[in-house]
Amino acid sequence: MTLRTPAPQSLYFRVPPDIGAVPSARRRVVAIVRDWHVPLLEDTVETLELLTGEVITNAVVHAGEGCQVTVSWDGLRVRLEAEDTKGGRLPERTPAGLDDESGRGLQLIDGLAQAWGCRPTTEGKAVWFEIGGCSPSLSRPSSAASDSSFGAGDAQWLVAMAEPGSRVPSGSRTAVTPT
Repeated sequence: MTLRTPAPQSLYFRVPPDIGAVPSARRRVVAIVRDWHVPLLEDTVETLELLTGEVITNAVVHAGEGCQVTVSWDGLRVRLEAEDTKGGRLPERTPAGLDDESGRGLQLIDGLAQAWGCRPTTEGKAVWFEIGGCSPSLSRPSSAASDSSFGAGDAQWLVAMAEPGSRVPSGSRTAVTPT
């Protein structure tokens, strides 16, 4: 049995220096990931959209300019990176007060992304995050896959439909046939 790993994908686009461009950029990222057929649960797509909005908004508001957004899929995780050309201090997650109108974006990213960070670039800085997809290569074969009633061409894998580290309710596994 041979499992095909999805080919890595990457695409980038520019977001203009206008806060009004953020919703369109969020929708574009979701459309890109769906066009690549990345196996994400709908909740994970919504998380991707939310975190995308936070990262791009931070770049547009705090840098006062547009940014370049890069969306990547490596077969395991979707990575989004927003790069601006404003140097200076790298963003840090800081606690926001109850009455603060902003300051919770990196807290959301820290709480919802599988990984995130920021790095200096040649001309500025980049903030990135990663979320995971569902992949048969991450799951163990089901007992049915080794059952003698299945021929070699009928092998199946149980795929847990949740992100790594989250709780997977019993009965939420789906059998898929590798291609």
